[in-house]
Amino acid sequence: MSGLRITLFLLAAATVQALLPVPACTGSLEFPLLTGMLVYLALHSGHGQMIYASLLAGVLYDALSPAPFGSGLPFFLMIGAGAFALRDEVFADQLITYAVLGLMAAALKIAYFSTVYLVIGLRPVSAGLFLVRLTYSLLLGALIVPAVYLALAAVQHALPKTRRRYS
Repeated sequence: MSGLRITLFLLAAATVQALLPVPACTGSLEFPLLTGMLVYLALHSGHGQMIYASLLAGVLYDALSPAPFGSGLPFFLMIGAGAFALRDEVFADQLITYAVLGLMAAALKIAYFSTVYLVIGLRPVSAGLFLVRLTYSLLLGALIVPAVYLALAAVQHALPKTRRRYS
């Protein structure tokens, strides 16, 4: 997958994630579109492209979140590297794969950012709010990441295929 496609996919996901309203009943969780996009890109691209996608996803998330800039980069690098490491062990074209990876990524995201916000002092985390956010993040991760996969697979299928040129 080309760097231009990766950039456009991640920009679109970040824009939609920033514009979608967050439901208050979920503890004000945003939809995990960037996380789902990164899981898809890590399973369907090379090592260099995965690192580029992880860094770009981290920068976009940091630019659109209230956390200090740079706090999301380690999380997205961890998610990208983890999904990339699993790509030979999982079926990259099955919905259940994306549901399970979305569930795991959502749990890690809540744990990581709750810890970062607590250490920085940006947002206090109570046990009740943490459990509400964890429950709804697991649900959103298991539902949104497979939906992102289906949308991206349809877009990838509709886009023209690149052909190698022999000179």
